[in-house]
Amino acid sequence: DKGELVFGAGVDAYNSYSQRGSIPTVESLLAAAVELYPIVSRLRVLRTWGGIVDTCPDASPIISKTPVDGLYFNCGWGTGGFKATPGSGHVFADLIAKDAPNAIAAPFSLKRFETGYLIDEHGAAGVAH
Repeated sequence: DKGELVFGAGVDAYNSYSQRGSIPTVESLLAAAVELYPIVSRLRVLRTWGGIVDTCPDASPIISKTPVDGLYFNCGWGTGGFKATPGSGHVFADLIAKDAPNAIAAPFSLKRFETGYLIDEHGAAGVAH
């Protein structure tokens, strides 16, 4: 509409709650954009945004009961939450209604961080730029 381009980068390489994007992440994104479309090098950066991305260390969400009675988590989706909302809503509703995970939600339990049985989905999550 206004001649703007919007790009998205991956998550920062370190944990931070500063709500600012890191310069290396922005540089990496711009380098990739220029490699793909060299004319991008002639553009000016008007603004950037950086914020907290709700991402788990294994790039998979948490769909789980918690040790607190009646408290359930559906979080940690990072950049995949927009695409997964319908399916996540279905399995989350099932979890709450039955107070137990179904076969789809079971691997995404909060317990995986205690047991070390993580789900490595960095490639599928689209964050491995």
